[in-house]
Amino acid sequence: MRCFVAINLEDSLKKEIGCVIRGLTEGRGDVKWVPAENLHITLKFLGDASDDSVQRVKEHLAGISKRHGPFEVKLYGVGVFPDKRRPRVVWIDLLDSKELIKLQEAVETSLITVGFTKEDRPFSPHLTIGRIRSLKARDLFIGAIETLKDKDFGNIGINKISLMKSDLKPTGAQYSIVAEFPLIKEAQ
Repeated sequence: MRCFVAINLEDSLKKEIGCVIRGLTEGRGDVKWVPAENLHITLKFLGDASDDSVQRVKEHLAGISKRHGPFEVKLYGVGVFPDKRRPRVVWIDLLDSKELIKLQEAVETSLITVGFTKEDRPFSPHLTIGRIRSLKARDLFIGAIETLKDKDFGNIGINKISLMKSDLKPTGAQYSIVAEFPLIKEAQ
């Protein structure tokens, strides 16, 4: 099973971001946009996992969810990684993300014991909305992105983490929830 750990977004926010994506698609660049229904914040990509590993991941995520309470992050501004000269990923920034970073670190560290390697790069809180395939019409595309650098999507509540399954189809990846874990920090 191809899996990842994520924060799923509310449908209303997915719809709003979908409208922004549609506005960016009009003749600007060669980008593979994330379908609105697939929008999520990735905490940890696991890749192919055995049934036994999936069960152990569930146990770890259940434990993590009891040590972290709900919190909010702010979605603000659209940008590109790594930079405007060589853009590869289109993203929405996540501000006020101290708690999100702590949650991601807990997931990352805990799943090492299940056999998943730690990421080489530090976690950069963001929401990927597209992957750039070529630099055709780059200046026009970057100009459109620049108009959204101060777009305020508002605060979103983070109240659960999800173990997700990714099925690769000819039409693209299809995501489904394997298990969800409410953030319910228990008294120490």
